[in-house]
Amino acid sequence: MEEKTGFFQSGRDYESRYVNHRYLSYEKKILSQYESVDYFSPHSKVYKEWVAKQPARFEWDRWVTMGCIGFLVGLTAFVMHQGISLISESMHEVALNQIEESKIGEGWAVLTGISIILVLLSSSIVVIWCPAAGGSGLPELIAYLNGTNVRRIFSLKTYVVKFISCLLAVGSGLPVGPEGPMIALGGLIGASVSQFKSKVLKLDIALFKRLRNSEDRTFSTPPSPSSSTQATSACSRRTTT
Repeated sequence: MEEKTGFFQSGRDYESRYVNHRYLSYEKKILSQYESVDYFSPHSKVYKEWVAKQPARFEWDRWVTMGCIGFLVGLTAFVMHQGISLISESMHEVALNQIEESKIGEGWAVLTGISIILVLLSSSIVVIWCPAAGGSGLPELIAYLNGTNVRRIFSLKTYVVKFISCLLAVGSGLPVGPEGPMIALGGLIGASVSQFKSKVLKLDIALFKRLRNSEDRTFSTPPSPSSSTQATSACSRRTTT
C-alpha cells in the first residue's frame, strides 16, 4: 500500500532539487525486485590464473548460438514487415474502394474505425496480458546490459505480446515505427536463445550450460543493431513503394 505524503513533503515525485530523495516503503519494495551484477568479470589475480589453466577449445557452441540468434532475428523482422504491409495495404484498399464509389465520408469512417480498433487491440493486450512488454523496451535492455536483471523482460510471453502489439500499432497508421521494439526483440532473442533453456517449451540442452552466466549476457548486444537495421530498411522499402 502506498504511503500518502503532503504536497511539500520529501518523498514526492516532484520535490526540490536541493533535497535528497527519501525512499518510501513501497519504493523500496519495488527496488528489491531488481538485481544488479557487474558488467565484466573481476579480473583479479585468481581469475587470471583460472583462465590461464583452461584448455584451448574451439568455440563451436558460441558460433551455433550466434547462428540461431541471427536466423530468428531475421525471421522476426521479415514476418513483422510482411504483416505490417498486409495490414496497411488491406486498410487502404478498403478505403480506396469506398472513394472510387464517391463515398468519401464512408471511406474516411471505415479507415478511421479500423485504425482505432487496431490501436485498442495493440494497447489492450499489453495492459491486460503483459505490462512488461510496454514501451520500446530499450531502457530495460540497456539496464540488462549494464548489469540489472529486470523481471519478465526476456520471457516468451513478452516476446509474443511485444511483437503483436508493434505489428498492430504500426499497421494501424500511428506515427510510430518498429525500430525501437525490433531492437528490444533482437536483444530478447539473443538473451533467451543463448540459454537454450525454456520452462514454457520444456527445453534444456545441457551442451550449452556454460553459456548460462552473467558474463555471456552480451549475446543480446549483436542482434540489437541488426534488428534496427532490418526494421529501418523494411520501413524504407515500404515508404518508397
